[in-house]
Amino acid sequence: MKKHIYVLFVLITLACADNDLSVDPKTENYPLRLIVDADEGGDLPSAEDYGLEITFADFIGELPNSPITVHYEISDLEDDMIGAVSIDKIVYEVELEDCVYERELDFTASADGLTGTINIAPDEDLGSIPESFEVVFVLPGLDETEGRFAFSLTEIETEENVILGAPTIFEYEVLDNDVAGEWELELSTEEEFENFKLVFGPLNDELNALSFEDITGKVKAEFEYGEMKFVIELAEEEEVTTCEDGDTETETVNKEIEIEAEYDAEDGELEFEGSHFIIGEDGEIEDELDFIIEAGYELDEDNGVIVFTFFNVIDEDAYAEGEELFFNETGVSFTFEKD
Repeated sequence: MKKHIYVLFVLITLACADNDLSVDPKTENYPLRLIVDADEGGDLPSAEDYGLEITFADFIGELPNSPITVHYEISDLEDDMIGAVSIDKIVYEVELEDCVYERELDFTASADGLTGTINIAPDEDLGSIPESFEVVFVLPGLDETEGRFAFSLTEIETEENVILGAPTIFEYEVLDNDVAGEWELELSTEEEFENFKLVFGPLNDELNALSFEDITGKVKAEFEYGEMKFVIELAEEEEVTTCEDGDTETETVNKEIEIEAEYDAEDGELEFEGSHFIIGEDGEIEDELDFIIEAGYELDEDNGVIVFTFFNVIDEDAYAEGEELFFNETGVSFTFEKD
């Protein structure tokens, strides 16, 4: 930490022409930047809609309390997307007294729905325009949908110190790899659970400490665009209260453990990359290390199952041959059913 402070001190000193250390960085005139939250994404072929978040990048100070108009364009449509993609609605959330309310922003669209403007109006309860909002697109929703499209913010009209920042363009494509979607595994014996812990226990201390009686046996694998997670359902339950648009609901649910990762799947080979915490004897987090899981998969579309075979798990930041977190030359396999 001291080294970083020293380097920062040197940089500031060099940046000041008169070497006056009383000069503070001028941040009040730095413009607010409106960006698309991701530059690419996608969903399953059957998806009927898709939400894209538009947000203000990290900023200092408060957001404006006057309207801003943003121009948009939907372009580069291919295959089934042609003539089928448009904006359904634009929504944002406001939290009041522990309840979340969804509200809409006005927008105007051209006759073909491919260009238009979004009116980002101040919200009385927020005292400013919203920090982020979601553009919800209508998609073909066909089981065999193919194609892609692009959405871009093209222009901004405002008297405030606000500009369009990078990225301004989002590209959507149908998620059509073999593992995409949700899969479910039933761990029905203690031996199956112990094998599961051999692979994933080193990545989660809570999971590693569980016994077979502590779980329901249900494990989900949820593969989205570039990201996935394993969700392990626990036998222990808890009450969860949610409030949306003034309606409060309390339900009893099973607690869960999640292991998240980015993934790449192609031609029967599967690789995961993520990070996991190292917990000390005092129960506090000591470090966070990156991990890599090398696996394979075999898809049986006719029966709606997929077999994942895991070969090794390594700490990417602290790896030496023979020191894998998990290693099995022939692999440990689990059969998941399409959910």
